[in-house]
Amino acid sequence: MKRAWLYCRIDAPEDRNGALKKQEKQLYDFAEQLGYQIAGASVDLDQNTELEKLIQAAAMGRFDILLVDSLFHIHRDRRQALACVREFQSLEIEVFSPLEVYISAGEGSK
Repeated sequence: MKRAWLYCRIDAPEDRNGALKKQEKQLYDFAEQLGYQIAGASVDLDQNTELEKLIQAAAMGRFDILLVDSLFHIHRDRRQALACVREFQSLEIEVFSPLEVYISAGEGSK
């Protein structure tokens, strides 16, 4: 069984509208639908402070799949988001989203 890590992020200092809870539920449901075991979850508010810890967990082999709501929840800047996806792919971590399905950094990303 593949191990999934959930990464939820909003671009605000606090979650007034419950967006993080919605993301988390959607990702848990998506993981369950695909038969993945939840290995962990990270939540970021406004900044990407948990992203570095997430990359370290990936390097330690703690999960096989990263589930995110969308590419822009990895990073607001598209180039930075794709750089993160490339880094995960170099660690043989696949990135999926219930909205965008498989997220790839493109040709030659591995």
